[in-house]
Amino acid sequence: MNMAAQSYTQGNSLWKDAWLRLSRNRAAMASLSFLILMVMACFVLPLFPCIANPNATDLNNIAGPCCWEHPFGTDQLGRDLLARVLYGGRISLLVGLVATVVALIIGLVYGLISGYVGGRTDALMMRTVDVLFALPFIVLVIVFSLSIEEPSRQLTASIVELTGWRREAVAPILGLVPLFIAIGALGWLTLARIVRTQTLEIKSQEYIMAAQSLGLGHMNILFRHIAPNLLGTVVVYTTLAVPGIMLTESTLSFIGLGVKAPNSSWGTLIKEGADRMEVTPELLIFPAVFFCLTLLALNFLGDGLRDAIDPKSAKD
Repeated sequence: MNMAAQSYTQGNSLWKDAWLRLSRNRAAMASLSFLILMVMACFVLPLFPCIANPNATDLNNIAGPCCWEHPFGTDQLGRDLLARVLYGGRISLLVGLVATVVALIIGLVYGLISGYVGGRTDALMMRTVDVLFALPFIVLVIVFSLSIEEPSRQLTASIVELTGWRREAVAPILGLVPLFIAIGALGWLTLARIVRTQTLEIKSQEYIMAAQSLGLGHMNILFRHIAPNLLGTVVVYTTLAVPGIMLTESTLSFIGLGVKAPNSSWGTLIKEGADRMEVTPELLIFPAVFFCLTLLALNFLGDGLRDAIDPKSAKD
């Protein structure tokens, strides 16, 4: 009887309840499984010798058909399309994740300070966000990316000189730094507004007032009492922001301002395929399918996380 009463009164944690709700969402779980497989395919599969060099050309097999050696065929320079799609996915996913982390750090700190301080400081900070919102995002990213391209090139040369690494091994990753910084540094505006609204609500709670009455410092209250309660919102925003940032990177790569040749992302592959879609449609179909399925999976997962973490759904 006592054990029955104890099992009846024992509750679940917030995150366990959220996981149980998420596990019942078939679309979200299918999307999570697909994303895990996609990450493994892009980051692990190219390590095996069965995947060809994505930049190795074969002028005797230009625009070759699908075969056992080249499952997706070859492109206009005889390069293996499967290898280029996998390596392109690696770059697109990296840009999406790293730029999202940059945006999260800036937006979280900015929104916390604005909502916690309040008053004229809050009004000034939010008007700054409004002004930035009014400016064309893509144009700002292009200008910012071009302005830091030369410092990034100098950084690459310095690292190569100090470490002795081959430039071919370092340049593809460091060449993306301007893109990481440009998209991330300008993609924090929405999160800043969300965090500021949540902070205004949380700081009026009794436990925050109790912490203030105990003489705890502002930084302690911000990052130990308010920020942890924003974790659910941040997780949901992350899964919904990654697709948008990947789409922005693809747009920049499509117009020639993203990943530089001979490296590729899904955006550059889609551009190359669009230029030759009437002759070799598979050059467009394969990267577009990978890109669209990944974006759909991220959006379904984000919707599932939002429904699982939303406190209102716990009352249903």
